[in-house]
Amino acid sequence: MQNLMFREGMPNRGNQILRMRSSVPIGCLLFLWLCAGSIASAQTNPPGLDQFSPNPLEITTPDPLAPANESLSSTQRDELTAALEELNLEALAKLEAGDGAGAFEIWFRELRLRRYLGPAAEIAALSRVGSVAWSNGKNLELQLITKRLQAIQKQVKSQVPLNTELLPAFAAAFQQVRAKGPTVEVYQEILENARQNQDILAQGQILKAIGLIHINWLSYDKAAPVYEELATLIQENRALFAANSAVQNSAVVAGNGAPPQPVTPPTEVETLRQLAYVYQQSKQPLKAIAAREKLASVYLNLQNPSAIPPLKIAIASDYQTIGQINLAAQYYQEAYNLAVPIQQYAQASEALDKLALLYRAQKQWEPTLRIYQMQLLLEERAYNFYGLMSAYDNLGQVYQEMKAYDKALESYQKGLDVAKKLGHRQEYFAKKIQKVNKQLQRTS
Repeated sequence: MQNLMFREGMPNRGNQILRMRSSVPIGCLLFLWLCAGSIASAQTNPPGLDQFSPNPLEITTPDPLAPANESLSSTQRDELTAALEELNLEALAKLEAGDGAGAFEIWFRELRLRRYLGPAAEIAALSRVGSVAWSNGKNLELQLITKRLQAIQKQVKSQVPLNTELLPAFAAAFQQVRAKGPTVEVYQEILENARQNQDILAQGQILKAIGLIHINWLSYDKAAPVYEELATLIQENRALFAANSAVQNSAVVAGNGAPPQPVTPPTEVETLRQLAYVYQQSKQPLKAIAAREKLASVYLNLQNPSAIPPLKIAIASDYQTIGQINLAAQYYQEAYNLAVPIQQYAQASEALDKLALLYRAQKQWEPTLRIYQMQLLLEERAYNFYGLMSAYDNLGQVYQEMKAYDKALESYQKGLDVAKKLGHRQEYFAKKIQKVNKQLQRTS
């Protein structure tokens, strides 16, 4: 009414504005213009939620789509489902147009009405909208959806007998909203049911799902015992898991930033690899070594020798980390010996390189030189000229440290010859040669 009265009192609005321009500072006019733009924007797009807003999932205002009775016939269910799908499409269109607040206002209306279709339908809708909220950074909306999921979960738990068929839906929904604690809690319930039913395959699938959740959230200390249990379960039931390796798993896993993904059936190889990984990430090298030793045995039984040299190198690195130099050297040597016969020259060269660095760090020059000489022969056999150039460089550096400048010069010169053929690092070797020549002049 005030706006109407104001307009009626201004019959010649154009003259009024002209007078305003002459009397009002430009800064004030700009402020008024910005305010007008903000008001227009607010009228176009409804304001989003804030912490003081009423919970849109608990609004009790009558809705024209709400059924008169909670008990619906199949026809009424179909009609309501179709109407709610229209609301979903309308919300998606608003989101696409940049009206996020308007989109979620519609989605919350849809979610309120989904209750009439039962918990399964509501959980699925909450999961879907929750995923959109997470993707669009709608934290408050995400919290409200998570809270509603927990309320439904509490209601379901209070029912006797418990509707266990809803547990996978709860797990998937909690993952969509990235609620780690509730997700793991639901999976633990599913796991306990599988144990009671002595369903070995289901136990394996759920343990894998829980382990992946912990890894995705970087909770390596919690992932380790899960993978230990899974590894034992598979080892005790190898034939069963091997025969059912293609069985689909309905479980999904998501992390703090990872999208939900289906969980493939667990295998012994994958489980031991993950176990070694989580122990490595949690700084427990001895346990990582134990997992890799088991994995090497599995590869041997599977007649997959090509997978063993990288494992030996990883084990050697773990021993090196804890100061077990002799064991580290032993495993680097084993990796080399296993890699060469199967022509894994890259792995063999890596093992030699790390073994040489091990001796070089202790200034044991003779074994270091022998290893680099072996590496030269290996790179020549593999026609790996970049590796050959690197080996000559390493030899030159060792000879320099030994003050054997003549041999260092010879190694760098050979490295330069290879560098010229490759058109790579010529300047580097030229500078090395120049430096060694100066050292020779000083000693002569």
